[in-house]
Amino acid sequence: MVNTGKRSGCCFACRRRRVKCDLEKPCCRRCMDSGRVCPGYPEVWDLMLRMQNNQVEKKVQARVEKVLKTRRRERFRGRTPIASIPQGVHIPVEVLSWNQFCSDYAMGSGITFFNILPGYYTDSAPTCCREAVHAVALASFARKLRESELMARARQHYSKAIVALNVALNDPVLTADDSVLVTLLLFSLFETIVPDYLENNMLLDSDFRCHIHFRGAIMLLRWRFENGRHSVLDRRILAFFSHICFMSTFVDYELSHAKWFSFKELTAPWTSDPLLEPVLSRAIHFKRRAQIQFTVTGSQSPRLEVLPQLIRDGSTISEELEAAAISVRRTSDPNMPSHQQLTAFNGMFEVSTKTTEAIVRSLYRTVRYRVVELVRDLVARIGDGEDYSASCEFDSQVCSSEELAMILEQIHGDICAVLGLDPEHHAGDDNQGMAHRVFGMFFPITVLMFSSSAGEQKRVWFQEKLRCMGEKTGLGLATWAAQKWNSHLCIPYESANFRTPISNYH
Repeated sequence: MVNTGKRSGCCFACRRRRVKCDLEKPCCRRCMDSGRVCPGYPEVWDLMLRMQNNQVEKKVQARVEKVLKTRRRERFRGRTPIASIPQGVHIPVEVLSWNQFCSDYAMGSGITFFNILPGYYTDSAPTCCREAVHAVALASFARKLRESELMARARQHYSKAIVALNVALNDPVLTADDSVLVTLLLFSLFETIVPDYLENNMLLDSDFRCHIHFRGAIMLLRWRFENGRHSVLDRRILAFFSHICFMSTFVDYELSHAKWFSFKELTAPWTSDPLLEPVLSRAIHFKRRAQIQFTVTGSQSPRLEVLPQLIRDGSTISEELEAAAISVRRTSDPNMPSHQQLTAFNGMFEVSTKTTEAIVRSLYRTVRYRVVELVRDLVARIGDGEDYSASCEFDSQVCSSEELAMILEQIHGDICAVLGLDPEHHAGDDNQGMAHRVFGMFFPITVLMFSSSAGEQKRVWFQEKLRCMGEKTGLGLATWAAQKWNSHLCIPYESANFRTPISNYH
């Protein structure tokens, strides 16, 4: 039986024994039948007092609480009320990493394919695109913070994106969606941040000597063109891959041009737009012709007839590249819409800021630097053929060491300005967007780092800066290239066995 708090009216003996009392007065019959003396019943006033005590206690507590509340109001009267602390808001690490990625790569980068990425990270985007965005953003975040758990999470999203992409490619409707093409671009970017393919031949495309997603992206671009699905997005992504293949040719000191010409052969049947702007097209054609001369065997006379004109062509191309570098000027209105901005260096960059202007200028001069190196080596070949008068004539005109040193200093100055290494000529505002600056300057730094003409001191400086910037920004390819540099020191250009893995860059 539950005690509700009401005082019982039974006799004291029955109450003590916890048995039911018959309440007969003056003596309880239960007590009498059991041979006990009934001690009697409690007084009426005792029952009333207990109930009144409970009511009084509640009233007293209410009055005390009211007085305390009044005192608290008087104590804080005239003071600014303290706002209550809200409960913590949980933000997924995928969202945090994406915000950081946009700050590092997309905001004001001037790199056309980076600028398009934020528009494809939406709730309505296909699963493959959203998972690929999470994979890239988390991988970059993990490398910056050196967090293995975040990298494991990035790889999980990468795997989910691969599965979702395979599903999308089996559906013609989903295949035509722009986000599927962006997904393949993001895979390429993931391999740039986490360059595992450079250490694993299973992940390497045998023709292009790069990661396996490169060919897939090109084949999808071809399918979209043949089915009338191509757009501005296709042109921007094609410009990105053209840029990679073109610049890799000038970093790669092998005598082959497998990557660029495989790319050209694969895209020629279906693309109507030129892959390179005229001066860059002439530069890569000159490089191929020059390297053919280094591989000719047998009689020397045919080479000596060809070399003078080839040297003159190289000199002309060098002057055109310098003119292109000087003509780079940013637009007067940096807030102009992306599609209206002036582009340069094969349409890869929107020249809207001082940083982008310096990056583009250094890229033109990097190609020029390699062209002048080739011209110098061609002049040396004439000297080897004992035509000393021709050798002296060309050496004094186009390929002096002073010219190479001048170009090197120009590129070095732009590198310092873009990466904030020279406070007097700083092209950027602060550390915001440092990742896209390192990405843009990767090729100029790498070309000079592997150039025997740069001198040991400069090469060490380039290697150290590339390593530091790779670690600071999480760009894994930069860190990897800097680490591999020591194994390629002081190897002459003419060596046919020289293989720099930087040509695998994607």
